[in-house]
Amino acid sequence: MSFSEHDVPYDPQQQQQQYIYSQEQDHSSNTYPIDPTFYNNSQAEAHDSNPYDPTYASSSSFTQQNETTHPLPFHCPICGPDKRYKRQCDLDKHLHNHTKRRQCPFTNCTWPGGAETKDLNRHLWTNHRDYAQQNDIKREEKPCGFPGCNYYGRKDNLKRHRDTKGHWLDH
Repeated sequence: MSFSEHDVPYDPQQQQQQYIYSQEQDHSSNTYPIDPTFYNNSQAEAHDSNPYDPTYASSSSFTQQNETTHPLPFHCPICGPDKRYKRQCDLDKHLHNHTKRRQCPFTNCTWPGGAETKDLNRHLWTNHRDYAQQNDIKREEKPCGFPGCNYYGRKDNLKRHRDTKGHWLDH
């Protein structure tokens, strides 16, 4: 299969490099790399430049889709158009998965990291409990509290545990 100059395959690695480059260029704005899927490609054959070139989007033959017409107008420039969000802040939070991962302090640990501190804390409590206790790592799990039960869980899991075990406390 061969590609013409107009058929540019989706390359997540190139998209990630463009995103990181754009963040290094201007830390004060929330600009993301140009993604050709955000433009009306009906006239793509008439345009002779590369979609990954920033001038590509400025062509008068391309118009940006009205973001209000799509229920999930914001998409990840690294994952592609299938990973969409309703709000810009949700996209920004997702982008931390690609750029600001929290790493485990144990160098021999194979955990890939998490986007938020709570992900790291959960990992530490699950896999390195002694370290978490010694370093006063915040624990999002709560104890069941039922006499004789040693279960700890997140709020949603704790409710499920109490429902299935009948461990509801009478106040």
